[in-house]
This record gives sequence, C-alpha cells and structure tokens, in this order.
Amino acid sequence: MTRKLQITLYVIAVYLALFGMVFVFAPRVFEQITQSTLPDAKLTLLYGQHTLTFAYVAFMAAREKEAASKLSLTILILTAGNVVVFGYLLITGVQGLPQAGPPLIVNSILTVLLFLFRRA
Repeated sequence: MTRKLQITLYVIAVYLALFGMVFVFAPRVFEQITQSTLPDAKLTLLYGQHTLTFAYVAFMAAREKEAASKLSLTILILTAGNVVVFGYLLITGVQGLPQAGPPLIVNSILTVLLFLFRRA
C-alpha cells in the first residue's frame, strides 16, 4: 500500500466518523448544517451506525497491509455510491445544493483519490 492511499483512507475514516457521530449523537446539528430535516429518528440512528462502521473499515484498511486491497475497494465502492446518490438527489431537485453539494464534492474527491492511489 502506498503512503498516499494510506493517508486517503485515514482522511475517509475521520470524515465518516465525524458524520456518523453527528448522526448518532447530534442529529439536530446535522439538520442545521445541511438546512434539512431528518424525518425518521430510527433511520437516522441506523445511518449513523452504518457510517461509523464504514469509518472503522476505512481505518482498518489504512492500518492492515494485507487486507488493504480488499478493504480499500469496499471504501471506493462506498464513496462512489455516495457520489451517485448525492448527484442524483441534486440533479433531480430532491435536495438542493446546501444539502447534497458538500457530500457530493467531498465524496467525488475521495473517490478520485482512492481510484488513483489504489492503482499506484
């Protein structure tokens, strides 16, 4: 694993962990940041747990030399999927730029970095 890939995976782990903690422990803060409403508290908690789990997977991928290839592919699929979902929400008008823009931009950058650094 290259050092650039390892750093990218650590950045993803921190990014996902922060959002996961906000979903789990401070969903109202998330609503204020994104200017949106979270309609279902149970689903918000579940999404927070999902995000924290993937943060841990990214952290494991950054630390484990042998499993890094498979785990970093999992994180690549996660970030690329987020790009597709947030892009769709933005293009169709379901969410506006304040809601879908930041995660679309961040996940796009992380997807490109993962793609490039996994090939190196």
